[in-house]
Amino acid sequence: MFGKSIRTRLIIGFMAVMLPVVIYMLINNSYSRDIVREKVAETYRNTLDIYVGQTDHNLSQINDYLYKMSVLDSDVGLLMSFPMDSDGYTLTKIRIDSKLNRDVGVYNLIDAVFLYHKNDIIFGTKSIYNETKKMIQTHMDDMTNDINLAQSDQHRWEVREDARMPGKYFIINFIKVADGLYVGAIIRIIDINAMLSIQWSDGDIGHNGIYLRHENRLVQSLTENLTPLELSYNISDKPYESLTDRKSGANYLVMNRASSMVDIAYRVVIPEETLLQNLYFFRNATLFAPIGFLAILLIYLFFMRNMLFKPLQELILAMKKISLGMLDVRLKKNKTLEFEFLGNTFNVMAEQIKTLKIDVYEEQLRVKQGELKQLQAQINPHFYMNSLNIIYNLAALNDTESVKKMSLHLADYFRFIMRANRDTISLKEELTHIENYMTIQQIRFPDKLLCKFEGLDDILNFPIAALTVQPFVENSIIHGFKNRRQLFEIKIKAETVQNGFMLTISDNGVGFSPELLHKLQNNELFQQEESSSLGIINVIHRLQLLYGAQTSITFSNQSEGSGAIVAIVFPKPAEGVKAVV
Repeated sequence: MFGKSIRTRLIIGFMAVMLPVVIYMLINNSYSRDIVREKVAETYRNTLDIYVGQTDHNLSQINDYLYKMSVLDSDVGLLMSFPMDSDGYTLTKIRIDSKLNRDVGVYNLIDAVFLYHKNDIIFGTKSIYNETKKMIQTHMDDMTNDINLAQSDQHRWEVREDARMPGKYFIINFIKVADGLYVGAIIRIIDINAMLSIQWSDGDIGHNGIYLRHENRLVQSLTENLTPLELSYNISDKPYESLTDRKSGANYLVMNRASSMVDIAYRVVIPEETLLQNLYFFRNATLFAPIGFLAILLIYLFFMRNMLFKPLQELILAMKKISLGMLDVRLKKNKTLEFEFLGNTFNVMAEQIKTLKIDVYEEQLRVKQGELKQLQAQINPHFYMNSLNIIYNLAALNDTESVKKMSLHLADYFRFIMRANRDTISLKEELTHIENYMTIQQIRFPDKLLCKFEGLDDILNFPIAALTVQPFVENSIIHGFKNRRQLFEIKIKAETVQNGFMLTISDNGVGFSPELLHKLQNNELFQQEESSSLGIINVIHRLQLLYGAQTSITFSNQSEGSGAIVAIVFPKPAEGVKAVV
């Protein structure tokens, strides 16, 4: 009997549920740490790879620029044909000087670009003029001697050190134009590291530095922002390493990437506490979970006694009396809603037995109406979160005008959503809602989005189902707006058809994929109710509920093979029907 009581089974059930939960939390915490570490490390690794690849690409472009200047520039080719004290040499030098000062501003990475001859130097620079000239003279005299010139590779940059250079270290490369004449460029290491620091927010996300490299070893640091722990100076073949500081015991994620254009390597060191800072709370919560569950169990039993066990005993006793023919038994009112309902029902049944008749047709209408209201009430929370993030970022930038504009349009957007539980609204209200939505997205993607309306003036007061057109506009931006460099245009156009009008929503994005388009055209998506297409299913449901067979919706792509087209046919409203305002 003891094992069959509800009280005993509830306790056993509670323990049976909580014990696996505790074990699951312990395992999940450990697994989550590994997954988070792996995924975040992969993201950081990709970011570093992109940065190193882009920097090498920039160095390669500068090499191409130096090569073209040495071969194609007519003034550079003619310079040495004039005596150095002649007017022709002076005029040619002035033109070359103008070009070099122009080009040093075009290539942001370059600190100085020069044309070197042992008897003359022409250059453009962003640094101090006289100091730069002395450095070029000193290092080019050394690099163009017979020994160093024989070992020079015009495709690779060389790391050099000079106390006159800010940061002390720089890289230099030059290309031979003619005997004794060379064109070259200088890039400061601190400028390269400054862009690397921007990527990693040095001291916040992690620590970064640039090192002189010899094969697979790091010889010395070229920057001042050294990593916070002593690390092996070998470059590992692994995408990243997990190392521990012997002094502090802190764990770090270390990534090294070597440049293909110069003998340097980039190193990023990220504390694991930065990667896993949000998981420590869950780890601590998991450790104290058993004590918490025990306390919850005691409180649970105390409240269950008054809320469940005692009323249940009274109900069982009353039912036994009813079974014995004691129909005058009545239950007292209970504070719990469910037992109050059971008590009232029991008392009514004790008074008399009724046959409840339910009007099937009215019940079906209520279910249908409830389904329509439920579909209209569906809201995508991601849009709200993205909008709040945008407002936060604008506020952080002190762009108060954009914050006010964003807030006003977001308020109008919310106001519409809260009023969208009506059966129908005017097309004009729907278009105003779309304009608010587009304005919010245009703030998020400035000069990248455009929405046009055509042929809508005569049907602005037409009653349509709320949130019928806007989900397709939203889907166009979410799924079609892939090329962020191209202006994304959405067009909403109305055309008169027999017994109504057709509203077309089209864009110039990537269009529907062949698989999705096949499902849409064959109603397979509607039958499967895939979670990724709930917006489309929602609209189809509500159109069928409101208009039945009088409406239709078709999906296609542009004739050129890009851009999605959604066409919705609306029937003429019944006589006297107007949009709910």
